[in-house]
Amino acid sequence: MSVEYRRSKRIIDYLPLEVHAVQGQDNQPIAGPFSGRIIDISTHGACLLMTQVFHNGFHIFHSTRDTSDAFLQLTINHPPDLNDLRLTAVPVWLDLFRQQEIRAFKMGIEFTENPEARQMQELRKALQKNQGTRAGWWLAHCKIWEK
Repeated sequence: MSVEYRRSKRIIDYLPLEVHAVQGQDNQPIAGPFSGRIIDISTHGACLLMTQVFHNGFHIFHSTRDTSDAFLQLTINHPPDLNDLRLTAVPVWLDLFRQQEIRAFKMGIEFTENPEARQMQELRKALQKNQGTRAGWWLAHCKIWEK
């Protein structure tokens, strides 16, 4: 039996995003962009599906964790409600994703933003629109949710 440690409920989704590694308080870019999808999200974190995690000698998970002031910057474009919404996060875990011939990576991240901040509220509001359609597509095409 597994124990649930999440602080908030996750919502299944399939939302495109761009991930950069940034450094310092001024968010200087150090790597990216890496493309990905949010496959589940909550007010405290998300699970990202990434096709690539290593580029030009930089590993988006390990290199970010090994640099003390490095963060992930997630850019979400979801017109018309979200245009270049930027959230910062830290990587928490990384795992392989395999389904038939598809090979990718799942990365768990924790948002550094206050869950009640304006940006997080905007994101939650925008995600409610057509969320069922995006989640339905992911559930229909992904076998990991089947028991």
